[in-house]
Amino acid sequence: MTGQDETQLRLDDNVLSRLANLICGDDSTPYYRRSFEIENFFRAAGWTDVGELEGYRKQWVLEQLHRHRNRPDRIQAVVLRLADRREYLDEKEVWDTVVAELNELLAIEGFRVNFHGTRPQLVVDEPMTSRPASDTPIALTTSIAEIVSDQAFGQQLQSRLDEALVCWQSGAPTAAIIMLGSVMEGVLYDVARNLHTGDGKAPTDHLESLINLAQVKGWIAKDLTDYVHVLRDHRNLVHPKKQWTQSYSPKDGTVRIAWNVVVAALNDLAAVVKNPPTAA
Repeated sequence: MTGQDETQLRLDDNVLSRLANLICGDDSTPYYRRSFEIENFFRAAGWTDVGELEGYRKQWVLEQLHRHRNRPDRIQAVVLRLADRREYLDEKEVWDTVVAELNELLAIEGFRVNFHGTRPQLVVDEPMTSRPASDTPIALTTSIAEIVSDQAFGQQLQSRLDEALVCWQSGAPTAAIIMLGSVMEGVLYDVARNLHTGDGKAPTDHLESLINLAQVKGWIAKDLTDYVHVLRDHRNLVHPKKQWTQSYSPKDGTVRIAWNVVVAALNDLAAVVKNPPTAA
C-alpha cells in the first residue's frame, strides 16, 4: 500500500458519474447537498475558481469533474473532502455511510481512503476483489452453529440469517438490514466471550465495542471492518425515529453489501474459532 503523494487518481467515466452522485445525494440517501452547498463543497476542496451552479445539480457537478479529470490533484482533493469529517458535523452516521460507499467505489480503481488521525488520505490498494463490493452474494462456508459455542444459540442465529435472506429476496431491505445486524452482534458476542480473556472482564453485547475488539484482535479482516461499522449504524434503523430523522431507507444494493459483509465476517470468524490464537 502506498502513500497519497504517489497516487495518480484518474477515474473512469462511470466512476466519475457515481462520484457525482455521492457529492450531490438525493431524496433516497441520508446525504443531500443543495446547490449552494455543492458550490461550498468544491471551494472547501480547494477549487477556488468554481463558479455558480446552474441547471441540474448532478449535471453541473459531472461537468466540473470531467473538466478536471486530467488533474489528479483536483480529483483527489474532491475525494478527500468527500471523506472529510468536517463535511458532516453532528452527522457521524451519514459520514460513515459516505466513506463506506466512497471506498466501495474507489476500490474499483485500486484506491482507498484511510485516515491519519482525523484527516483522510488516499492510498493505493489492491485492485478490487473486495468482498463487500462483490456483485455475487458471498456464500457461508460453514454453519453459524459451528462458530458459536452454544448449539441452541447457533441455531437461533442461523435462523435469523435465513430470515434476513428471505426478507432481502422478498423486497424488504430494512427488515433484512436489521436482521443482519443482529446476527453480527450475536456471533461477535459469543466469539468474544470465548476467545477474549485479556483484561479479565466479560465482554458486553455492545456492537460497536465488539467490532472494535474484533478489529484489534484481527478476528475480522481489514477489508470488512469499516463496512461492519456502517452495518451497525443501519441496524439502528430498528428505531423508527432514527429512520424518520435521517430520511433514509435502505435499497437492494445496500442489503447486498450488508449480506456480503456479514457472511464474509462469519467466514473469517469461523476460521478463528477453528484455529484460535495462542494469546487472546
